[in-house]
Amino acid sequence: MFVPLIDSSVNPLGPIASVLTNRYGPRVVTIAGGIISSTGFAASAFAPNIYWLCVTFGVIPGIGAAFMYVAAISCVGQYFEKKRAFAMGIALCGTGIGTFVLAPLTEYLIELYTWRGAVLIASGIMLNCVVGGLFFRPLNLKMKQEETENLDQNQREVTTDQDSSEEKTSLIVGKSESFLYQKSSDLCDSNVSRSQSCMDTLTNKDLVLNTSKSPPSCPNTTNDTRRKIWTNVYHFLKKLYTMFGCAMYLDIVYIFFVISNCFGAIGSVIPYIYIPDRAYEVGISKTDASFLLSVAGMANTVARLVFGWLASREFANPSIMYGISLLLCGISTFVSPFNDSHEFLVCYSVLFGACAGVYICLNAIVLVHFVGIDNLKSSFGNMLLFKGLFLLIGTPAAGWLFDETGSYAITFYSDGIILCLSSVLLFIGYVLNENKLKKSRETSNVLYE
Repeated sequence: MFVPLIDSSVNPLGPIASVLTNRYGPRVVTIAGGIISSTGFAASAFAPNIYWLCVTFGVIPGIGAAFMYVAAISCVGQYFEKKRAFAMGIALCGTGIGTFVLAPLTEYLIELYTWRGAVLIASGIMLNCVVGGLFFRPLNLKMKQEETENLDQNQREVTTDQDSSEEKTSLIVGKSESFLYQKSSDLCDSNVSRSQSCMDTLTNKDLVLNTSKSPPSCPNTTNDTRRKIWTNVYHFLKKLYTMFGCAMYLDIVYIFFVISNCFGAIGSVIPYIYIPDRAYEVGISKTDASFLLSVAGMANTVARLVFGWLASREFANPSIMYGISLLLCGISTFVSPFNDSHEFLVCYSVLFGACAGVYICLNAIVLVHFVGIDNLKSSFGNMLLFKGLFLLIGTPAAGWLFDETGSYAITFYSDGIILCLSSVLLFIGYVLNENKLKKSRETSNVLYE
């Protein structure tokens, strides 16, 4: 129950997290997210009822996780270019390690300290994210340092001639990296415009003293006030439109990717939630069922590292690898109810965990290929919003199928179909993007010729 709450809290806050990351940088946002998540876990230890836990163990940690997730993805995406896929695989492999280690560790801590003590320990573990966030140095620090070291003189003067007039532009650069930009003609122009403005003010018919006995025109003042209000509202909405990257919704390639990702999110989460329950259903012990999650987590970690490295090679196509991994996830999930043996479930857990690892590792890489690195933060945050809405509906729907049928088979059949549909949508978006890039190259060649 709490896993969907955390996921549904992480994803809808993606746009807000991306805006905060753009405004304050990944370091501040990550530190804030770590503190928020740790506070939520700590408050859960004192929960008097289940409703308290829904907020402190589900919503609040989800908010903190949203801040940390978006900030970390954007930071890695901007820091690396040639080896971006491999770097993303290394950065995200911690999730698989956590799944492998924390599943049995949590059960041990609950037996040793009860669930309240285990939650307090989890709160302390979450504070390590604050320490990790301190290492997210702004990328422009190094650029400024290199720029300062390359200055050979205290100041330089660069003069450029314009074709239309013989204006000269003076650019003075000092060691303090302060810049003084001044056009010689701007001073004269500014004086002329200032004088003209004063004359306009004095001769403006609207400002001439009205000596007639008629009252002033109130409707004009009211209309001007309304016009000013609507102008401010327009500029505010335009600023929000730009800030949240709403222009991305006009890109058909991005729309296909978002829909594919929403289906993929539902399909990749449901098996992790219901694999242990399905193992209990077929008579597998609690310890062996927990081991299935550990196996899936380890396969997930290895796949992120291996396929992250492969995706960085020149011969590799991350989009094709991404789509095939979703397809294999769907096929393996669909056929998993055909056999209830423990060995078969172990094999399924390994295959599904590995393919899900590829999907998660290459998610941001494929998004960069579709929309560009400059749009990564806003497009990634907006995508998380829709993923959260889908998870909020899809995960309870999977539980409803079990309640109606009394078996997890229908749940896994449906999940397999959803994952295959996600793969198909991804390939459609990939074809559309390739056609768009091809037309862009052809247009560039024509203009160049």
